[in-house]
Amino acid sequence: MIKLIKQHILLSSLLGVVSLLVIVLIFRLSTNNINYIQIKHGPVIEAVYGLGKVKPEKHYEIKLAIIKEVDKFFIREGSYVRKGDKLVAMVDGPVFTAPFDGVVTAINFSVAQQVFPQQSILRMEDFKNKYIEVSLEQQGALRVKAGLPVKVVFESIRGDVLHGKVVSIFPQNDEFLAHISVDALGDNILPGMTADVAIEIGRKKNVMLIPLSAISNGRIRIQRNNKKMVMPVKIGNIDGSWAEVLKSELLDTDLIIVKKTK
Repeated sequence: MIKLIKQHILLSSLLGVVSLLVIVLIFRLSTNNINYIQIKHGPVIEAVYGLGKVKPEKHYEIKLAIIKEVDKFFIREGSYVRKGDKLVAMVDGPVFTAPFDGVVTAINFSVAQQVFPQQSILRMEDFKNKYIEVSLEQQGALRVKAGLPVKVVFESIRGDVLHGKVVSIFPQNDEFLAHISVDALGDNILPGMTADVAIEIGRKKNVMLIPLSAISNGRIRIQRNNKKMVMPVKIGNIDGSWAEVLKSELLDTDLIIVKKTK
C-alpha cells in the first residue's frame, strides 16, 4: 500500500515537472515569436495615394465620314511604323499614312470589309512619350496641384522608385484626374500598365511613428510596465513601414509588440 502511494506521488511529481516544462516551452516559443519595438519620433511625408495607368502622349485612329471598303493593309497589329509609312488603303479612296512614329495597337477590320462612318479602322500609339493618369477621390483632389513631386512604383519592379511631378489636374465624367509626367518610363513600360502613385502634398517634421505591421483592425498590442495590453490607435500618413499616430493613449515608454515574419 505504501509502495503504491509512493509510486503515485512520484508519478504526480513527474507529471508536474513535465507540465512546467511544457508551460516554459510555450512561453519561450511565444516570446521568441515577437519583437518589442520602441516608438520613434521623426518626419513623415504627407501624400495622396492612387492607382495610376500609363497612357501614350499621342494616339491616332483612322475613321471615315462615308461608307468605304478596305482594299489593303500595309502593316499588322504590333508593327512599329515611322512617320509617313503607309497604313491602309481604301477601295476608290485614300491611302492613310502614319502621322508620327509609333506602334499599331489595333486593326478592327479585314480586307474587303465595309467600314461605316465613325468606326475605327486602325489605332496606333506613341510608345516613346508616355505619362501616367491617376483618378483621385475628391478629398485628395482638393489637395493636389500642378508641380507637386510624385513617386511611382510598378508591382513587378518594386525595387525601383520612379520620380515625376503633377502636370495638371482636371475633372472628367465626374472623376478627378491628375496627369503625371515621369522622368524614366522605359521601353518595357507599356500603355495600359498600372502603378502605385504617391503624390507628396507636404511634410510633417516631428510626429509619433509606430510600425505599420503592428496594427490590426485599428488596434495594437503593447507592453507597459511589464504588462501587455491592447490599445486602439488612429493612424494618418504612412511612410514606408512606419505609420503616423494621429490619436491614441500611447506613451513614449511603451513597447510595441510585433510578430516576427517567417
